[in-house]
Amino acid sequence: MSMTINPGFSDKNVQIELPVNFVDCLRNLSADAISVLIGFFQWISQQEQACEVALAFDFTTSLPWLLQIGEPRLQMAMDELHKAGLLFSWSDPHNPQKTYLIPGTPSGSGILQNLDDNPDLVGEYHLAQILPAVERPNLFSLYEDNFGALTPMMAETIKADMEIYTLDWIEDAMKEAVKYNARNWKYVQAILRNWKEKGRKRSNEEGKRDLDQFRKLYLEQKRDYKGG
Repeated sequence: MSMTINPGFSDKNVQIELPVNFVDCLRNLSADAISVLIGFFQWISQQEQACEVALAFDFTTSLPWLLQIGEPRLQMAMDELHKAGLLFSWSDPHNPQKTYLIPGTPSGSGILQNLDDNPDLVGEYHLAQILPAVERPNLFSLYEDNFGALTPMMAETIKADMEIYTLDWIEDAMKEAVKYNARNWKYVQAILRNWKEKGRKRSNEEGKRDLDQFRKLYLEQKRDYKGG
């Protein structure tokens, strides 16, 4: 009786360009770091044009299994690769919220040095982007501009809320949070839940009371957290 064996690989082939000593560099890495490194070279190899620099956000949110690793493990893997010199990280001094990833190769080292000497050169390198800028959800840019760096986990949280609420609602809730200087996504979610349960067509005075209450609770939680 013959046994049926289900193949684990697909017949579709993808050409991935790797450094000649790639395998040797994997010997002392953790499984997560190896997965991230292979995923990075696979991803930049699949871009329509050769790329030298990649936005960290685009890479970490482009592969579903990277998000499944979870932010703490993903960050540990990235730190391990940075420490080993296999993946360089560079933040734009003009826009610190944007972090770029560069392969830890001799040419990548040269790129890193050039960017340190002249940050304006970043626009001259081919950037790998998973989505054209016009297709990138505006909420992500709004978050980065007003709340802080957009982590992969936060991007997934925003995407989940986009399945529940309209873009207009979320944008308005974010603007309310900024207005009251409560730049926290839980505050935004509290506003959205309140609108969904009680409706948005309420008097300005009622809405203001709700927002004041949300802000009070947010500040109390923030104070308790710092005190603990």
